[in-house]
Amino acid sequence: MYTLIKSIGLAVSVFILATGCSKNTTTLEDSKLFGLASPIQLVGDTTVVVIADYFESPLNIDSVVSDDAIQIAFDTTNLYLLSVSSKPLSNLTVYAEGIPYAILVKGSKTKKYHFDVSIKPNYVTLKIKGEFNNWNSSKSELFPSVHGSPYGIVLNLKPGKYQYKLIADGKEIDDPSNPVTISNGMGGFNNVLEVSGPPKELTPSIVTESFSTNEIVISSVHTDNIYAYWNNFRIETKKEGNNFKLVIPVFARNINRSHIRIFGYNQDAVSNDLLIPLEKGNVITDAKKLNNNDWHSSIMYFMMVDRFVDGDKSNNHPVNDPAILSKAQYYGGDIQGITQKIKSGYFRDLHINTIWVSPITQNPIDAWGQFHDPETKFSGYHGYWPVTSTTVDFRLGSEADVKEMLSVAHQNGLSVLLDYVANHVHEQHSVYQQHKDWVTPLYLPDGSMNTERWDDHRLTTWFDTFLPTLNLENPKVADFMIDSALFWVTHYDFDGFRHDATKHIPENFWRNLSKKVKLVSKEKEKYIYQIGETYGTHDLINSYISTGMLDAQFDFNMYDKALPVFAKEQASMTQLADALEASLTTYGYHHLMGNITGNQDKPRFMGYADGSLPFDLPGQEYKRIGWKQDITVQDNLAYKKMAMFNAFNMTIPGIPIIYYGDEIGMTGAGDPDNRRMMRFENLSKEEMALQKEIAKLTTLRKDNMALLYGDFSILENTENRLTYKRKYFSNEVTVTLHKDARNPWSYDIQVKNK
Repeated sequence: MYTLIKSIGLAVSVFILATGCSKNTTTLEDSKLFGLASPIQLVGDTTVVVIADYFESPLNIDSVVSDDAIQIAFDTTNLYLLSVSSKPLSNLTVYAEGIPYAILVKGSKTKKYHFDVSIKPNYVTLKIKGEFNNWNSSKSELFPSVHGSPYGIVLNLKPGKYQYKLIADGKEIDDPSNPVTISNGMGGFNNVLEVSGPPKELTPSIVTESFSTNEIVISSVHTDNIYAYWNNFRIETKKEGNNFKLVIPVFARNINRSHIRIFGYNQDAVSNDLLIPLEKGNVITDAKKLNNNDWHSSIMYFMMVDRFVDGDKSNNHPVNDPAILSKAQYYGGDIQGITQKIKSGYFRDLHINTIWVSPITQNPIDAWGQFHDPETKFSGYHGYWPVTSTTVDFRLGSEADVKEMLSVAHQNGLSVLLDYVANHVHEQHSVYQQHKDWVTPLYLPDGSMNTERWDDHRLTTWFDTFLPTLNLENPKVADFMIDSALFWVTHYDFDGFRHDATKHIPENFWRNLSKKVKLVSKEKEKYIYQIGETYGTHDLINSYISTGMLDAQFDFNMYDKALPVFAKEQASMTQLADALEASLTTYGYHHLMGNITGNQDKPRFMGYADGSLPFDLPGQEYKRIGWKQDITVQDNLAYKKMAMFNAFNMTIPGIPIIYYGDEIGMTGAGDPDNRRMMRFENLSKEEMALQKEIAKLTTLRKDNMALLYGDFSILENTENRLTYKRKYFSNEVTVTLHKDARNPWSYDIQVKNK
């Protein structure tokens, strides 16, 4: 059974906070909703909202009302938004124990798109795969179309550009009816379809203009109205011409850190969003007032522990098996080595305030896996084959070493994320040895092996035959792994997680883990940040990001578009603008997504940038090159390309992430060649120059509120040049990236403080 409530008028259904409000400040601060409530995105005719994503208990809820034509039903588990919104934006007010919490609602973004192909009906089957269906054609077959073309399909798509290929009787072909193509970054081309949205010239936009002790002024273009929130409460706004004025609630002065969020819209579209941090009710304009709980100010560095610094020779224990070639052996890097680098000021000099370390749980002491040509097995140096979930690998250090690293890191202003593996265990793990029924099937009903089935069986597939995937739909299994994860933020003092293989884990696990992580965050009075790893469409990645789940994921789609643009002369800069638009409209203009130049699973950027690596090889071939060739930097222009890539990541919304060695331009092919031992000495002049340039870029980012909280607008977008601006009140930063003949691989950054 559920209760149905019809939405009623704004005047009586929405409680708006104003300066004169006498609501008890202690009650408002003791919120039943932890963190900033993520907007609800309407989908189809009925949108289901899990109450526990927002509130600790459904029993807290008294009633729910909307200021739009949305009918609302709810039971003990879910809210059901039963009709399509009539506005691009609206507001949902949830009364919990008498307090009105406000949640923004976004109207449906998708529309039906009739995709037709003019092609002779010579094929038994014709399918389509592309960026809109995660390049999976299994459920996207074209049939005779009512529009007169031999084949067609109806797709539900958001406005934007989408790359795609046709699959004719199992073989990829170009769409003969669409001349619009783009490089796929791998030596070939994809067709492009574009779903039109509102005209650019009529798109609404909002900008931070000015502020006083009790008021904020927002300027706008083509904006009919705005929704403004202080934390999770609506606040009063007033429109004067093209400006909107909003009042900072007086009781914000009693809270050390709170936030103002603003969303604009007109009858056709939504604007960008704004995020303004407050300190005791005052607008923060000095980045020095931010701290490590302000995750928008994070600049992150990722290292593989075994490949960073060997700080303790006594724990060097390579696997004693000649079947393991040297690149797949333990190199000796350890936790003490990281501590030493923190103490030496390495991260301070790079202006890093967050480090992410690879998994440190115990891995097997023998050889596993097999690669052919050359023939080699592997050690568990990387940490992703856990045989326990709460014990430190003795080759990396001890419990005391971990606690010292965390203590030294915190003393030096560093937050530390732990790479955590929940999806699978090594077959030697006690949980598998004692509970063989706690894993997903290795063989599918048709008899085929359920390994590396990343998309068609993504929630059950095994990574390898010795890495059982846990059945995390089972509450007992999920509770075991959730408790194991919590151990690292309770027994130890890690500041967050990087979660491995996020899309291969069911949503119930992330919901339950995140709920418990929030409780730890409240107890420790610090925000424990969680970022996931998912390869797939924007919508798939975004499905794991919300108030009740993860804070962010890595923006691999941005990376995939940026890689050829910065590495290849021929790739158009317009791809960056398209990628930015897709990310910002999906994740918001103040998201916490990770922007990378590379990671442990990708060939090094420098290998592409200097021409050592082609773009059109299967993944196994990149690995084979790494085994058989000694890749070195062949063209010093690659260092300028790497600097430019970092300039981009350091100046766009999101968290910039440096993969260890990228700051000096380390190169390498597929793993494990992209996981060479870090080098700190005997650097070439080009490597030292790149390191200094990246330190300048990190300084620029950490010192400018415009790059941490500013709005974002593109000023120029051509084949060889991209210019964009970020503005936060009087702080403006304008960035121009050049690839033209006069300014090849260069960038210009202008900072203005009015």
